[in-house]
Amino acid sequence: MSTLRLWSLRTSPFAGKARVAFAEKGVAVELLEIDPRNRPARLRELNPTGRVPTLEVDGHAIRESTVICEWLEDTQPEPAFWPADAGARAMGRGLLRFVDDELTRPFFLSMRKEAFGLDATDHPDAVEHLRQQLSRRWPVAEKLLGRTDGPWLLASEDPTLADLAAMPLAVRLPQWKPELVPDPDGHPKLTDWLERLRQRPSVAEVDRQGEKVDGG
Repeated sequence: MSTLRLWSLRTSPFAGKARVAFAEKGVAVELLEIDPRNRPARLRELNPTGRVPTLEVDGHAIRESTVICEWLEDTQPEPAFWPADAGARAMGRGLLRFVDDELTRPFFLSMRKEAFGLDATDHPDAVEHLRQQLSRRWPVAEKLLGRTDGPWLLASEDPTLADLAAMPLAVRLPQWKPELVPDPDGHPKLTDWLERLRQRPSVAEVDRQGEKVDGG
């Protein structure tokens, strides 16, 4: 069995996505918590950008959350993240891109800019613009969920990776910015989707920290 080490940060939504994926697969992984202000030299050896998540497999690096999840699907096919049908898998991967880019990214980027300040090239209202972008996507997500009879983005009994990727958002949105939570009257399927994600046992991974690794 390969030695698996996941370089992570508790508040990173994409590191959280990877942690959730390992939990859903039932695969043990050593979790290493970084300080983003002082990133470890070993992390930079594995990933020159210093970004997390980075998965270390027998000393080799797999970078980016979706690539890590797809590697996990290839090496541990059960329980499956995607349906067997190639067309449905392709549709699911498109939905995963929507969740990552249109829901998760604007919310967490707005929180980061609010906490740590705007970049020099940012518009003065960048935080508000990002949150408006998220709010404009709620009706789109409601419509996507309405295309199936079940509670998930694809017509499946269990959530796919497209659904599970939203778990950090489902947890952090009501904790950090409850005023941005979608209106349940106008978005009933979206509200149910987010709540179902919060009820899964793997939700504990959103807050899980590993061994802290000092920078240097």
